[in-house]
Amino acid sequence: MKTEMPEKPRTANVTVKLEDSERERIKSLAAAKKRTPHYIMREAIQNYLEQEEAEQRFITAAKASLAEYKKNGEHITLGEFSAWVKEAKTDPNAPMPLCHK
Repeated sequence: MKTEMPEKPRTANVTVKLEDSERERIKSLAAAKKRTPHYIMREAIQNYLEQEEAEQRFITAAKASLAEYKKNGEHITLGEFSAWVKEAKTDPNAPMPLCHK
């Protein structure tokens, strides 16, 4: 019986033009971390993508929240939110305040 091996992710070469000073910085950082410049650049791109995708998810959620507020008018005040944050620092299970009109 033949077991199937998981397919490796496909990769492609991409050319990025960097200034000499940027290449030197990457090379220096790679040496300090005992990694290759390739590793440093891939790690930087992955971190950037994760950060930007998280920002896009936040923006999408904020837009949805605003649309919901415009539709039904329910909200919590900044004071209610701030009090909850203060309480949540000592009690992570503190219930969020209920929305109201």
